[in-house]
Amino acid sequence: MKCENCGKHEGTQKWVGDGGFLAVTHDIYTMWCAHCCLKAQIEYAKKLAADIPKLEKELEKVECK
Repeated sequence: MKCENCGKHEGTQKWVGDGGFLAVTHDIYTMWCAHCCLKAQIEYAKKLAADIPKLEKELEKVECK
């Protein structure tokens, strides 16, 4: 089976996107290749990393008791 994202490589990994664990348990996934999975994971990680400065500023305002 070809990757359902790019159609170029063999689809060897179950991709659930935003579905999370429940999507897997209910067999709601698409088969993606390792390349597409890694590319999507890196894109998501970069998006989260971009929020770190904002979160650090918010943390400075919060007092731990």
